[in-house]
Amino acid sequence: MKIVIDPGHSGPVEPGACAAGVRECDVVLAIAKLLANQLYELGYEVLMTRTGDIATDELALRAELANTNEADAFISIHANSAANLAAHGTEVYHYPGSARGKWLAACLQARLVAELSTADRGVKEANFQVLRETDCPAVLVEVAFISNEADRLLLTGYAGQLAAAVAIAAGINEYMAEGSH
Repeated sequence: MKIVIDPGHSGPVEPGACAAGVRECDVVLAIAKLLANQLYELGYEVLMTRTGDIATDELALRAELANTNEADAFISIHANSAANLAAHGTEVYHYPGSARGKWLAACLQARLVAELSTADRGVKEANFQVLRETDCPAVLVEVAFISNEADRLLLTGYAGQLAAAVAIAAGINEYMAEGSH
């Protein structure tokens, strides 16, 4: 089974959300690297859309990597942000009408909320380019809010990053065992 992990954003070109000196691109890359290790240990083949800062935020390249390599699932990892600093919690998006994407999102959402003890913001639909252009089931994970102080501590600490990776790996494993056939 082949999993594409997409640490959202790119670094200097497009760092994503930033709060209190923390860049989304950095925390999601840390989580993605831990997730890759978890998945390798479970016997998955793992491809990453980036392993460090890259000079482009061209989203089509991310979906193309999954499609060219005939991936079984595509996981885009992000940290949420809101003007309302009280906003917090975890949510996972899938492409509208994708039953397998919805099932994958549900597996990940349940595991993340249980593992991180974050607020359950639910499984949602979105017409995001990386979800729309990917041939395999694809999800976009908003692990927690970088704009919320408590969530940000979770995102920046090794324990929180590892817990997120373990939860996502467990959700992928559950999906592959039950829902992908």
